[in-house]
Amino acid sequence: MAIRLEKGQNTRLGIDIFHIGLGWDVREDNSSNEDFDLDVSAFMLTINKKIPSDEYLVFYNSENRVRPSNLSKIVSYKEWTNGRDNWTDDENEAIRHESRPVDPDLSVIGSIDDEDGSTSEDGDDETMDINLDRVRKDINEIIICVSIHKYAERRQNFGQVERAYVRLYKPGQADSEGDYIYDLTEDFSTCASVEFCRLYRKDNGWKIQALGIGHKGGLEELVNKFV
Repeated sequence: MAIRLEKGQNTRLGIDIFHIGLGWDVREDNSSNEDFDLDVSAFMLTINKKIPSDEYLVFYNSENRVRPSNLSKIVSYKEWTNGRDNWTDDENEAIRHESRPVDPDLSVIGSIDDEDGSTSEDGDDETMDINLDRVRKDINEIIICVSIHKYAERRQNFGQVERAYVRLYKPGQADSEGDYIYDLTEDFSTCASVEFCRLYRKDNGWKIQALGIGHKGGLEELVNKFV
């Protein structure tokens, strides 16, 4: 039976290897004519509440990547750029659509970037794979966040989004099912990014806490907080 979390609630995790599914719907009465590009990211923090290096921010532009066909091998972004250290817009789009971001230890595998929400209809919009057994010892917590891409340019915020949730589930579980589920019911009408939940070490194990912390800025505000 699923544990349904309320904001601020924490509970011990009974699983070490699982998926994280994040979902949301854009309100039909929203005032934006642009596609909503919501991105999931994971900030892997040491005890000082900061990432130890840029590689431990797992997000759509991470340089460490894995192909969906082989999640156990990190593929350099240079494979898409013919060995160069930078990439064109077309190459960047190929990287984001053909691979998934990952940390150096293959403990957190991010989602393929869905720029307009078309990948999913009624299920999870973006997903992550987590293996807590692989998390390096000095990583004390993992913050799972969602931000709106180009929110200022498109005049978008989470007030135009509804039925947002995060769920932790084992392979094979259906949409809307999970061992731990947190439905965000708060009003984030002035926010462009939200900290959904955090996974953290406690008493030689891991716990999950439902956060629901909104920020007026987008990904850049989260980066300023954790980097």
